[in-house]
Amino acid sequence: MDINMLTIQPVDDTNREAVLSLTVAPEQSRFIETNAESLREMEVDIKYAWSCYALCLDERPVGFMMIGAENKVDRYVWLDRFMMDGREQGQGLGSRFLQLALVWIQERFDVDDIVLSLHSTNEPAKRFYQRGGFVDSGRIDEWNGEEIWVYHVKQGQPS
Repeated sequence: MDINMLTIQPVDDTNREAVLSLTVAPEQSRFIETNAESLREMEVDIKYAWSCYALCLDERPVGFMMIGAENKVDRYVWLDRFMMDGREQGQGLGSRFLQLALVWIQERFDVDDIVLSLHSTNEPAKRFYQRGGFVDSGRIDEWNGEEIWVYHVKQGQPS
C-alpha cells in the first residue's frame, strides 16, 4: 500500500456523511465519543477551537480525529479524538495514520507536546499509543478522569 494514498482532510459537506457512518469496534464504543458527538462539540465548544478531520484512504474516510485546545503558554495541543472505523482495524492503518497525524500536527502547531487522554482500563489503546511514541504523563484529566498521555515533539533531540 502506497503511503501517498493516506490523507488528512477537514470534515466538510463532501465527506461529513461518510465520517458520521464510521464507528469503532463494538468493544471500543464505551471509550470514545461518536463522530457525531465530536462534530457537535466542535460547533458548540468554541473556546477550545476544535477542528475535525477525516482520515482518508484513497479519498475515502476510514478514520477521524479532532484537534484543539492549544495552549500557547505551556506549548501543547490536544489530539482529543482519534479513531479508525472498526472495519478498517487490524491492517496497520491506525499506526500509519497516527504517525501521519503527528507530523501533520507539528507542521501546523508550534508546540512541544501533543496530549490525549484515555480510559485507564483501555489496555489496547495504551499499547497503540505507546507504540506511536506517547508516554503516560502520570496525570489524570480532571474533566473526565482519564489518564493523560503525551507525545514529546522534540523527543530524541538534544535539549
